[in-house]
Amino acid sequence: MKNGCLFTTFLFFLGGLFSQTFTSVPGVIIPDPGIVTEEVIVSGIGEIDCDFGLSEVCIDISHNRDSDLDIYLFDPDGVFYELTTDNGGDGNNYIVTCFDMIAATSVVFGTAPFDGSYIPEGDLEQVNNGQNADGTWILWLRDDQSGTVGVLNEFSLTFSASVPCPGVPLEADCGGGTQVCSSSTFTGNSDGDGNFVDLNGSNDGCLNGEHESSWYYFQAASDGVFAFTIETAVDYDFAVWGPMAMITCPIDESPLRCSYAGTTGDTGLQVGAGDNSENDFGDGFVNAITALEGEVFILVIDNFTSDGSSFDLNWSLTDGASLDCTPLPVELTDVLLFNDQGVNLFNWVTASELNSDYFLIERSIDFIEWETVARVKGAGNTSKMTHYSISDVDYNKSINYYRLTQVDIDGESKIIGMESIDNRVDQSKVFMIVNLFGQQVTESYIGAKVYIYEDGSVRKVNR
Repeated sequence: MKNGCLFTTFLFFLGGLFSQTFTSVPGVIIPDPGIVTEEVIVSGIGEIDCDFGLSEVCIDISHNRDSDLDIYLFDPDGVFYELTTDNGGDGNNYIVTCFDMIAATSVVFGTAPFDGSYIPEGDLEQVNNGQNADGTWILWLRDDQSGTVGVLNEFSLTFSASVPCPGVPLEADCGGGTQVCSSSTFTGNSDGDGNFVDLNGSNDGCLNGEHESSWYYFQAASDGVFAFTIETAVDYDFAVWGPMAMITCPIDESPLRCSYAGTTGDTGLQVGAGDNSENDFGDGFVNAITALEGEVFILVIDNFTSDGSSFDLNWSLTDGASLDCTPLPVELTDVLLFNDQGVNLFNWVTASELNSDYFLIERSIDFIEWETVARVKGAGNTSKMTHYSISDVDYNKSINYYRLTQVDIDGESKIIGMESIDNRVDQSKVFMIVNLFGQQVTESYIGAKVYIYEDGSVRKVNR
């Protein structure tokens, strides 16, 4: 990590409770491409939770193409939280941009230059989980494209009262969905859109967000044709995602089937409907799904009318189709791989695990031969977010591919993650030395200077 940064602390008194801000003003060059990290040392805060915790993370970055940037926050325990990745298109700059969970707009839907408050891409409220906040917090920033050099001007953390804290998934959240394992008709309804933002422009297909949503999972026990009718007297919409090997929330793909028909009354999947997706001018029905044994699907049923009306879901299974009641592993997984001072760090997060025995991390340079890097004990059965990290120092000086496999207690295994990293450059070789104005200098330069290495890492020195 870098030395010589300027740290400031501000203390405010708000409504009988303190609000405290910790700030670093590094003025450090962002490599093009490459990684830069910046530290803030927090002290005197102690345990953070719903009563008093992290309320916002603010950054000030000068950069001519925001979509080049991936930005994460690491807490003192090494757990990472995604702030923003590849957002902003060809727009420039994060002008005193603050991330908090109660902002009005998600950074995904924002436009550059980013200025003001935005909901981060990751679930930042998970940080207020009772942990001790005192220690080193790190802003991790990667420029993943060449062509534009930027500057990290400022990074701050604010702790205050009555902050968002970890919520429990409801039936109106993807992570709180119900598994459907029989073709019997059932009645459902939800009174809101849950505790989590599950849908956005990248995965909602024909839908327009959530209103009164209910989430379900189903798995094909045998090959066949799967159809259903949502019987209702109001305007219901729906979407189906899949096929997939396991339930993964939030969903990172567009729907397989989707109806946003503006008509009231029945809607659903129907053999011979003629389309796979429809807008508000549709007739309410899209094509049935031909599925193979073992394939898994996610279904959301959304009451656009938002009047509390219920629905009946009536299945039609033909050509041998049947539903599987085997419990589905519900796993929310985030993966982050990077090199820090000659060590490849592989981090991942699960939001829930079912019958999880252990994780196997393997490395390859050709996708043919795989070498075991580590075997990490799983959490067994849990609905809590669990963080994992391993270090690898024996990698090859090449592009290395890492795959993450979960092995269940019964011996069943599945690959749940794959990442790559370019280790072809010697980490110790200096590419350039610049001062805080971005001007190239020699090693004998007196004052603050930044060493930029050929792997994209940086080190700030003040002498």
